[in-house]
Amino acid sequence: MPAEQVCLVGAGVVIPGCEGIEDLWQRAQDGPLPFGRPDRFRGHEALVAAAEDETGRVPDLRFGEVREAAEQGAGDLQASWLRRALRQCLAGTSGKVTRPGLFLAASTDTSYELDTALTADMLAAGAARHLPADPDDARVGERIRHQLAQADPCAGSRHGEFLPYAQARRAIEGLLPQDTPILVVDNICPSSLYSVDLGVRHLLDGAVDVAFCGGVSSHGPLRQIYFSEMGTLSPSGEVRAFDSAADGTVFSEGAALVTLKRLSDALRDHDTVLAVLAGFGAASDGKSKAIFAPSQEGQVRAMIRARSVNDVPGGQVAWVLGHGTATHVGDATELRSIAAAHPGGTPWVTGNKPMLGHTGMACGAVSIIQAALGLHRSTIPRQPNHTTVPDYARSLPVRIPSAPVGLEKSMTDGQAPFVGVFACGLGGINGYQLLISPDADEHEVRSSPPPLCDELVLVRWSALLPGRPDDDVVAARMSRGEAGAEAFRFERPYPVPPFEKSLIPPKVAAQLDMSQLLVVELVNRLGAAEPGRGLLWDGLEERTGIFGAHYGLTQSAVDSTLRCLGSGIARSLDGADARAAAAYLREHRSRTNPIGPYSLVGRMSSTALGWVANRRDLHGPTMMVDTGPASGLAALHAASCYLRRGDIDLALVAAWSAGPLEQNAQSLGLSPQEVAEGAYAVALARPETARARGWQVLARVRTELRADPQAADGRGEPSYLAGDGFVGVLRSIFEGKLPQRFSSTAGPTVDVLPPSRGD
Repeated sequence: MPAEQVCLVGAGVVIPGCEGIEDLWQRAQDGPLPFGRPDRFRGHEALVAAAEDETGRVPDLRFGEVREAAEQGAGDLQASWLRRALRQCLAGTSGKVTRPGLFLAASTDTSYELDTALTADMLAAGAARHLPADPDDARVGERIRHQLAQADPCAGSRHGEFLPYAQARRAIEGLLPQDTPILVVDNICPSSLYSVDLGVRHLLDGAVDVAFCGGVSSHGPLRQIYFSEMGTLSPSGEVRAFDSAADGTVFSEGAALVTLKRLSDALRDHDTVLAVLAGFGAASDGKSKAIFAPSQEGQVRAMIRARSVNDVPGGQVAWVLGHGTATHVGDATELRSIAAAHPGGTPWVTGNKPMLGHTGMACGAVSIIQAALGLHRSTIPRQPNHTTVPDYARSLPVRIPSAPVGLEKSMTDGQAPFVGVFACGLGGINGYQLLISPDADEHEVRSSPPPLCDELVLVRWSALLPGRPDDDVVAARMSRGEAGAEAFRFERPYPVPPFEKSLIPPKVAAQLDMSQLLVVELVNRLGAAEPGRGLLWDGLEERTGIFGAHYGLTQSAVDSTLRCLGSGIARSLDGADARAAAAYLREHRSRTNPIGPYSLVGRMSSTALGWVANRRDLHGPTMMVDTGPASGLAALHAASCYLRRGDIDLALVAAWSAGPLEQNAQSLGLSPQEVAEGAYAVALARPETARARGWQVLARVRTELRADPQAADGRGEPSYLAGDGFVGVLRSIFEGKLPQRFSSTAGPTVDVLPPSRGD
C-alpha cells in the first residue's frame, strides 16, 4: 500500500516588500533591495552612540524592515505579521479547516519587541530604586514606563507578553479554534525547517488535519551589535551569496507560514497542491572547531539523511536552495557540502538572501515557499546579485544560474527532479528538506519514515539542583513528597566547571550563561559510565538526539540586552528620572560583562544543547521546545516524535529553571520566592534498543500532542517552571504510583506507565 504523503497547499509571507507568495517569487529574483535604516527606532545617531559607548563598536544599523503598521497595536509586531501570514494561508486553503495545529519557529533571541519591553521593565524598576523613597514604587515605575512607551510602543508592555508562545497564542485568536495546539521550536536558523518536519509528523500521526508551519523574527539593534562582534555583517550592505565578492550578510525580519495537509485530504478538498514533502534530514555537527563555525560533516550528514528517507540518488536532486549567508566560510562550507552530499549530480544552487535578507527564524520557511513555487512553475529562479563563482567552487559539481532555468526531467536522466532546501545555525544544527512535484511518477515517496512503535521507555534520569545532592538523595526526598533539594538557588556567581566536567575551555565557559554550563554538567551526569559499562550513548553517538525546555529568559540575555539598549531607550526620560536611569545603568555595567564574540552564543538556550552535542560528538537533532510554563512535557513529546519513527535511537531530554528568576516569575504572575532553580534530565529509547543495550526500564512513556484538562500538571511548590512536568513524571516513578497522566492547558499529554513484565 502506498505511504501516506504530506503536501504543501498554501503559504503566507510578510517580509520586507512582500505581502504574499507572488511578491516573494518576484522580489527574491528582481528586488528591489529592502535594506535601509529602520523607521521604528527613535534616533539612529542615539542608538549608534549607545552602542559605541557600551561596546566599543559602531555597528551598521541597515537591515530589511517590515514597514507596515502592526495590526494589533504598533508594538505587537510579530503577532501581527503572523496573523497576516495566517490569513493568507487560510485564504488559499479549500475546505473547512478542522483540527489545525501551529508549529512555529520563534525565539527570545530574535525579538525586537521583547528586547525593548525587557529593557523598559528593567529601567522602570531600576530607576525607581535610585529615586527618593516613594510610598508607591509601582506608580513610579509605571510613570517611567509611560515615558518610555511614548518613544517606542513596544516599551508599553511587559516583556512576558512577547515571549514566543504567548505571541503565537495571541496571533491565532479569532482565526483558529481556541484549543489549537501550538508547538514553538527554537534551534535558530534551521528552526522553521524543523517546524515543517514537526507538522509532517503530526499529520501522519493523525494528531492534526491541517498544519500551519513556519517562523517569525523581528530584528533590531541588539543583533546588529552581536553579529558585528562576530564579524558576519556585510560592510558593503549587500548580500552576494555564493559569489567571489561575498563579504557578509544583512538581516531582515518577518513571518512565513506554509499550509500542510495529507495529500489524500488535499485532493478531496480540491486544493492546489504546490509540492509534496519528500523527506527531512536533521543533524548536529558534533565535534567541530567552534560551536558557531559551520561543519561540512554535519551538513552532509543532514542532506544524506533526507535523501535516505526515499533512497533518492544524489543525481536526482536538481536544485538546492541553500542557506547562502554570503560569509566566506559559510558559503564555502555549504557549496562543498552540497557537492559531497549529491554524488552523481550537478545541482543548481541558489539562495534568496541577496534580495530578501536573512529573515532569521523564518528563513527556512521562506526558502520552502520559494522552492514550492519553483516546482509549481517548473522553474529554477536566477541567482540575483551574483557575478563570479569563487575560485574554490570552480571545480565543484554545482552550478549557479544567472538566468531562470527550466526544472525538467531531462536534468535527472528522465526521473522526476527533487528540490532540496537547506539551513544551518549557531550551535552546529543543520536541516535539509526535500520536495517533489505532485505530478511526479514517484508514487512511493514517503514524507517521513514509518513509525516503528507507539511506546517508549525511560531508562535513566538525573538532576542537578542547588547544593548538588546525589540522585539517590533527590529520589528519596521526592518520594516523600518534598522538593528534590533543600536549597532553591544556585550560588552566584555560578562556578565555572573544571574542564574535565564540561570539556569546555574555562576561558570560553566564563562567557557562557549559567544555564548552558548547568545543562552540560547535567547531561554528563545523565550519561556517566556505570560499572562495567561505558557512557550511556557509547556506540549510539550517530543517532542520539538532544531536546530541551526552558521557560523565559537567560541571565545573559537580560544583562546583555540592558547593556546594549539601556542608554538609547533611556534617552526619552528627562530630569530626575533620567538621572536615576543613568545611575542604574552605570551600576549595571559595573557588574556585567561587555559584549564580545560569545555574547550571542553564550545567551541562547538552544546553544546549551549544542554544547552537549559538540563536546560529546553526538549527531542527532537538537531542539528547544516551548509551550509556555509546561515546556518540559513538550520536550518529551518532541523527542518521542523522532524516536518513534527511528530517526534516532536515544533521546536525551532536559528541562531547567535558572537565571533571572525575578523576570521569569513576573511574567507568570508569581513572586521569585515561588520559583526554584534546578535542572532535570531523562533518557528515552525504543523498547528494543533498551533490551539490546541491557538498560533497566524505569517506566514506559506515551505522548500525544493535545492537552488533557483532567490530567495533573506536575507542578509543585516551589515551581521549577519548565521542569515541573519532569518533577511530576519522576515523582510518580519514585513513589511507584503508576500509571499517571500529565498535561497542561497548552498540552502535550504524557502518560507514564509501569515497566512491562519483560523489561
